[in-house]
Amino acid sequence: MPMPIINPLLIAALTASAGASAQGVVTSLLPAVPDAHGFAGTFTGVVGHQLLAGGGANFPDGRLPWEGGKKVWHDTLYVLDLSSPEAGWKIMGRLPKANGYGVSLTAREGVLLIGGGDAKGHFQEVWLLALAADGTPVFRPMPPLPVALAQMSGALLDRQIHLCGGIETPEATHASNSHWMLDLDQLEKGWKTQAALPADGRILATAAVVDDAFYFMAGCSLAPDAAGKPTRTYLRDAWKFSHGQWSRVADLPLPLVASASPAPVAGRSLFMVSGDDGSQVGQLPPKPHKGFSKNVLRYETGTDTWSSVGELTVPPPVTVAVTRWQDRFIFFNGEVRPGVRTPQVFLFTPSALNGNAHE
Repeated sequence: MPMPIINPLLIAALTASAGASAQGVVTSLLPAVPDAHGFAGTFTGVVGHQLLAGGGANFPDGRLPWEGGKKVWHDTLYVLDLSSPEAGWKIMGRLPKANGYGVSLTAREGVLLIGGGDAKGHFQEVWLLALAADGTPVFRPMPPLPVALAQMSGALLDRQIHLCGGIETPEATHASNSHWMLDLDQLEKGWKTQAALPADGRILATAAVVDDAFYFMAGCSLAPDAAGKPTRTYLRDAWKFSHGQWSRVADLPLPLVASASPAPVAGRSLFMVSGDDGSQVGQLPPKPHKGFSKNVLRYETGTDTWSSVGELTVPPPVTVAVTRWQDRFIFFNGEVRPGVRTPQVFLFTPSALNGNAHE
């Protein structure tokens, strides 16, 4: 497929959007999680009016990776009652194992915890997290993934989970372009292979569902360097899967890796929130990292166009857990600079930014 024509004026406008003229995207803060560091790569979802969040990884000794800090994966499961959030977070239990960087999606039965991994390896397990009558967590095993997988992306289209990308092991030097689907009404059939993404395999892409289509965007591909270590190529291509086929849609104006996924959606628009644009790759102290992209992009599916709708007014997180609640989206923790997590939790309302987007 030929490369789409890129508007250089739009790229310039978006990459300069950190200036004072940018419109602030209003967010509402929820209570911070009771952990001094916060987590990246967690699982989250809403059951009734209970916000559940657990797992993920951080550097609890306070030392960053290049300072010899050890990354630790967690199994703590927290709950926040959204009907009275001022009461704060509580620890409600543990995940089946320490886990992070999988996919979490909320269905009517509960929260799906898909794949993920830890320092030693990645997991095939899929769990459904529900609440018993007394409010205690219940984990029900679901059909396992065809392969162990982490750092993939997915979204729920009606009752079908679509999952794409990821890596099978922590040391992988190539990412997958495989695409699987699980029908929650036909669990006995397990995960079914779908048409593979007709592009580079990738990790940390952004997925979304708008109308009857699954969207899969950006992220980064992997290749081995001279020493056999994985190196990243930052991507901005975007794809749509509908009626059994992939088609390419407009490229993002700039690369974005580990943006909020599943992406917030309002009407026929999806929103890319935060992300690593690659402009500070390899930048280590004493030169300070400036944080990740504050810019919020809107993609209008009806016109196949991108636009900038302003900037986050909170430190932008990547590898952040996202879940829908009513017409808003809850962002739980994430990484705000390399190795640095945040305990922040905030609400993002995309409908307030939809403007003249096509509904």
